[in-house]
Amino acid sequence: MGRPSTRDKLLDCAEALFGDHGLEGVSLRTINTRAGLSPAALHYHFGSKDALLEALLERRMPALMERRRRLLDELSAATKPPTTRGVLAALVLPLVELVAEGREDGLRYLRLIHRLQADRNLDPQFVIERWPGGVERLVPLLRKANPSMPLSVIEFRLSLVIELMLQSLAHGAPPAGADFDAHVSALLDFLTGGFDAAHAGD
Repeated sequence: MGRPSTRDKLLDCAEALFGDHGLEGVSLRTINTRAGLSPAALHYHFGSKDALLEALLERRMPALMERRRRLLDELSAATKPPTTRGVLAALVLPLVELVAEGREDGLRYLRLIHRLQADRNLDPQFVIERWPGGVERLVPLLRKANPSMPLSVIEFRLSLVIELMLQSLAHGAPPAGADFDAHVSALLDFLTGGFDAAHAGD
């Protein structure tokens, strides 16, 4: 494998720093310094912090959303109604595969997404409009899987699922070589159980 380009080096450093400290906690100068480049390098390649963040998301989001779209297509085409676990698996598995295929790169990206989510710096509507076909399809399928559950409960529980999923995969995944499949299965068990728990309207 060849040496990373200047652009990739900047993206890697920004991804790690934003994941650790958040957008507001990292200056463009700090990213340039971490990358070992001149103070003007990042501005030359990206122009602004917003453009840099968009480039970071663009590196992996299209492939993640495409994989999720295919999984959701399978659920939508099935003759039987979807189950909660099946829908949540379509949410979780693309991220699991990202970690499995390129462990450190995948974990770094998930830590970035988790930090953006926690700091409310990731606009869900922007993600849906920019990379359609995945996330916005979860709620309708979850409603089919849980026809008696109010929409407000489904949306609230899905937000909790996303937070727990990102936290577990980005910061709680087992070390390389451990039984990652068992970890993922246990995570899906927990998320499904929480989502399907009785609510006040039952």
